[in-house]
Amino acid sequence: MNEHKEYYTEYKNGQRHMECKVCGVVEPVSTEATGYTCHQCVNESYNKQFPMEMSIGYKPSGKPRGWRFMKQFVDKDGNVYRRGVEHPELKGKLKPTVIKKKPPKPKITKAQKAQQRTELLTQLHKLKKQLSKAKYKKDIRKITSQIKKIQRQVQK
Repeated sequence: MNEHKEYYTEYKNGQRHMECKVCGVVEPVSTEATGYTCHQCVNESYNKQFPMEMSIGYKPSGKPRGWRFMKQFVDKDGNVYRRGVEHPELKGKLKPTVIKKKPPKPKITKAQKAQQRTELLTQLHKLKKQLSKAKYKKDIRKITSQIKKIQRQVQK
């Protein structure tokens, strides 16, 4: 009953090589091995037993971002959702929610950034001059707060 089949074996550079049981590719094995199945054949047999389902990923629902977190959202079909939970008793009784898109911010070029920075630095210089001339505490506090604001903007 326990049949022992011999597979093609050869020795290269003192290492034993044996052919795969399935495809016949010759690869290195240990000295105790009596049979060998290559990694590609193992993967193919595993994939036949357990076929992989390809995940599609994101599927758009037709609803805007964050609709689950809105107090109340009504889609175009008239379904009413409150904090992401559907309320079928209100279906068709309310108007669909209008979502306003934010206008895109204009992109600033490097030259414009450099120009803004130089303007901020000139303002900073003028304020520091005013600070050196200021005598009263109320004036000093006002100027120092303005200086701090400008320094934060310059660091950005």
